[in-house]
Amino acid sequence: MPAVRIYSDTVLLGKFMRNYLLPVIAELPGKQQTEAEIAVIEMLENARVHGNKEETTKEITITWELTADALIISVRDEGAGFHKEIPNQCPPVTATYGRGLWTMQDMGYNPVFNEPGNEINITIPRRSDYGRYAALTKER
Repeated sequence: MPAVRIYSDTVLLGKFMRNYLLPVIAELPGKQQTEAEIAVIEMLENARVHGNKEETTKEITITWELTADALIISVRDEGAGFHKEIPNQCPPVTATYGRGLWTMQDMGYNPVFNEPGNEINITIPRRSDYGRYAALTKER
């Protein structure tokens, strides 16, 4: 399972996303790619902003594994952790936290956290009929 440590810098994280994770996400069925990209960006931004408090000297560790069945991604920051409760409904746009976690949960990715709350893991099944987009297209 590849593991990369990156400083909490938006430019570095963007380059990492483009050069490493987007090619991996491109291996998922087409309908899942956009949702997976959103989920990973939320994970990285939460680590950068909330975990590492935008301190560019702190690092984020990203691990991932693409199997025949799923893409498994883990993001860990150097923060102290947080209360790991996911909101029951989408927080308002003015809220400073919760929307990313709610969105991941809404997409069906069920975030799992380590005990202190400074690491998040999601599993994205490799199924074109999985996730929010697939559910919406079934209803039509």
